[in-house]
Amino acid sequence: MEFKDAIKISLNTLRTNKMRSALTMLGIVIGVASVIIMMSLGRGAQNLIISRLQTMGANTIYVEPGSFDPKKGGGFATSVIEEMSIKTLTLRDLEDIRKEPLVEMAYPMVYGSGRAVYRNEDQKITFIGVTPEAYEIDNWHTYKGRDIDEEDVKSAAKVATLGYKIAQDLFGEEDPVGKTIRIKKADFRVVGVMEERGMKTFQNFDEYVYVPVTTAQRFLLGIDHLNAITIKAKSESAVNPLIEDIRLILRENHGIYNPEGDLSKDDFKVMSQVEAANMVKQVTGILTAFLSSIAAIALIVGGIGIMNIMLVSVTERTREIGLRKAVGARNKDILNQFLIESITITLLGGIIGFIGGISFSLTASIILTKLLNISWKFVIPFGAVVLGFGVATIVGLVFGIYPAKKAAKLSPIEALRHE
Repeated sequence: MEFKDAIKISLNTLRTNKMRSALTMLGIVIGVASVIIMMSLGRGAQNLIISRLQTMGANTIYVEPGSFDPKKGGGFATSVIEEMSIKTLTLRDLEDIRKEPLVEMAYPMVYGSGRAVYRNEDQKITFIGVTPEAYEIDNWHTYKGRDIDEEDVKSAAKVATLGYKIAQDLFGEEDPVGKTIRIKKADFRVVGVMEERGMKTFQNFDEYVYVPVTTAQRFLLGIDHLNAITIKAKSESAVNPLIEDIRLILRENHGIYNPEGDLSKDDFKVMSQVEAANMVKQVTGILTAFLSSIAAIALIVGGIGIMNIMLVSVTERTREIGLRKAVGARNKDILNQFLIESITITLLGGIIGFIGGISFSLTASIILTKLLNISWKFVIPFGAVVLGFGVATIVGLVFGIYPAKKAAKLSPIEALRHE
């Protein structure tokens, strides 16, 4: 029997049992669609975060509490909760880093959450303690009033620059500049309102309130350490030597004896923008692979369903198999027919799942872009297509072999006697 004839017979069989065929391929449809969706959204999230990092420039360096673990491929040796308890990063570290000749500018950061109150309006906020350099390094702009300045930092002034949305929520059409808001039992004078920035890397910067770092430490958090330091090197070529200089400074300041440069012994992490982007790729890649593998389980379940239905089909078509063998069909012909039927089901399910996965991912990217005001790009990774169709084909082949072999081994005499 020729291959094209086997395909025609397979398609006729599927058309004869439309409902059963549809239900059989449902697991494959869901599995392929899920793999496409997970990998597409995962890549979209990765691109979004990396694009945010790239806007800050390749000569940007980040310093945070915690340490790296080389055994984890450069991953974190400390968790986020552990990092919050590390209090060794200080303003002294910042000042010593600023003295480095390769440093153009640097700013510290502390952060926390609370509520901002103005008259009868009460909004949940994230407050960020910074210095004036943050506006230039991170490309922040105010459209009303002024930025936080050096005098505000030196005097720990209770002044604040509001994110665009917070200003709208608290004041509406009223001009916020010069008004007083209350954050954590402290009164702050609003000196500026930020331009609308929208959602970036899953953070809505329009919901932030910016205050002098010293003010946040003293009046809002009651701490004397920092959560992070961001540094801008004078050039991209200065980044790597500057990172080594920063590590030496911090080890000396923190009393860390580490002549061999073992990063796991440090109580801080120093990363360039490129390293941060690579870290994002690594983390999102692992997460996407994990979620995709879970989604692929649906393909296995679908394969089991195909095998069950094919076994039922062999039983139902026993007389047909016997008749075909009686008129000259070989075992190989019967085997090929049932294998082709199994693979046809998985391929049709794969095509439907692929179309469904693309449609869902495209719709999700449009909704995320409009709803969250972020630049979410629709991406279909080539690997997702190969993985989806490849696994679907293998599933059809593997789970179709046993029923096909069972059909091929039937004795024509016994098959013709079957009722």
